[in-house]
Amino acid sequence: MKDRLEFRERLNRLIGRVEAWSYADSDAGAGLPVEVARELKALAAAAPSRTLKQGVRRAQDALDDGLSAETVAGALYGVRAELESGGGPLPPPPSPSE
Repeated sequence: MKDRLEFRERLNRLIGRVEAWSYADSDAGAGLPVEVARELKALAAAAPSRTLKQGVRRAQDALDDGLSAETVAGALYGVRAELESGGGPLPPPPSPSE
């Protein structure tokens, strides 16, 4: 249970960073995506279940593919929803056109 709580806290902090990046008026700079990528990797390693790890990897893939911060955040929202529901599989990631 403690692992899930720590994972939730880290996930929520990362979502906040990605949201701030998304809503920033100025360019976030080259460093922020690198930092987010590092945090995503660490979060995937700490995921308390395979399903949650797969969800975090979807966010990593979106970032690696150069998709928007909104798409990365959307994948992380899916992880949070899965964590809170404790149920079935995550929905598929949004398409790049969304």
